[in-house]
Amino acid sequence: MTPRELLHAADMLLSGHSSSMERCWQRACAALLRVALELALDQYWQRRAPGLIRATTRSQLLVLPTLAGEGPARTARSSWYGLCRAVHHHSYELAPTAAELRGWHDDIAGLLNHL
Repeated sequence: MTPRELLHAADMLLSGHSSSMERCWQRACAALLRVALELALDQYWQRRAPGLIRATTRSQLLVLPTLAGEGPARTARSSWYGLCRAVHHHSYELAPTAAELRGWHDDIAGLLNHL
């Protein structure tokens, strides 16, 4: 799937989910968003600096301001770290809210246009 297809799938979960997804739709949506962001970064590095594709996402995010600018890099960093926290289930933490997920969705959609 492409990053845009993954964003569309996440949007479908945000717009309405089936009863079978009642307890897990937030984390499923967060996982779709995180993969969309990671694939978008992979595509960006393929065009701009192919040697960075094998680097960890954290390393890629450290280099991103140099090539893409501080604004997009900040958006990518905050989205990726937030989504990483959101996809890991801990019994003492609440799942991300629909508003948080929508914010990450919108941020990643804007980032796709920039990258």
